[in-house]
Amino acid sequence: MRQVAPATPRVLPIDRLMAGYNLVLAGIWSLYLGRASFAPWILLAHLAGATLPILWRRAPDPLSLPLRAIRDLYPLIWLGALWSELALLHLVRVAPPADAAIAALDLAVFGSHLNETWLPGTTSLLLSETLHFSYWAYYLLIGIPPLVLALTRRTEALRDLVFRVMLVYLTCYLVFIIAPVYGPRETAMRYTGPLTEGFFYQLVHHTVNFGESPGCSFPSSHAAAAVAIALMGWRYFSRPVGILLFIEAVGVALGTFFTQNHYAIDALAGFIWGVVFTVIVAPPVMRWLGDRPRPGVRRLDPDLSPAPELER
Repeated sequence: MRQVAPATPRVLPIDRLMAGYNLVLAGIWSLYLGRASFAPWILLAHLAGATLPILWRRAPDPLSLPLRAIRDLYPLIWLGALWSELALLHLVRVAPPADAAIAALDLAVFGSHLNETWLPGTTSLLLSETLHFSYWAYYLLIGIPPLVLALTRRTEALRDLVFRVMLVYLTCYLVFIIAPVYGPRETAMRYTGPLTEGFFYQLVHHTVNFGESPGCSFPSSHAAAAVAIALMGWRYFSRPVGILLFIEAVGVALGTFFTQNHYAIDALAGFIWGVVFTVIVAPPVMRWLGDRPRPGVRRLDPDLSPAPELER
């Protein structure tokens, strides 16, 4: 027998979060319309994206199965385009880099630039390949948990995870726009020793070269998103899976500077950023952007189950 659940608002907090980000980026692109032929098209795309809450409110009820999948996963699907956009924005708006300040902070906190000393001082191919694999497996880390929740129809858990992870990503992206840091990958000498022959070393560096956006070093969005996924995995998956996700999140954070793509301070800041925005910032923002179901309105929805907030 189907369980009767309170009506779920048609417009969710994630829809308003995405709409707000689209409006902010539309405002930024409007300042640079004369600098690139593609700027007006990106501006129009962001304005269209800002209308998503209206479109979801007018969508048929109940949604078809394909629309339900898109409805809950579209922010993560859109993420690749938002990341690539940062490279295009860099072409028309090169803000003063903050590398000198971040490099000085890295040196003050760690006593040396670990990105310059750790890999060159390593002789273990196993350690190198493990950390390079961990860094590459970040893409699996951010993709598999939400897909599992979607396939197992744990709708509320999926929506909770997507909102918190997207809040982490989008706030990092705004920092990249306001204060770009190019990091050691753009400015420091690269390691050229025998560990470069490793399979995962090669895989990481080919992958990074394929999808890199400049100025996106601090805080590390890799580390921030990895810890966000790990925290949500601890909430919604079994303990062994949660532990595995935390190990991978730590591996991603260490891998960011072992692979010489970031300063160690980028990883530390990203890890802290992910914890703060996932645990502390997300709950009040979610409540602020949410709707209150109308009293007395109820509907049948076998997929929805309460999702406790990650507040400690």
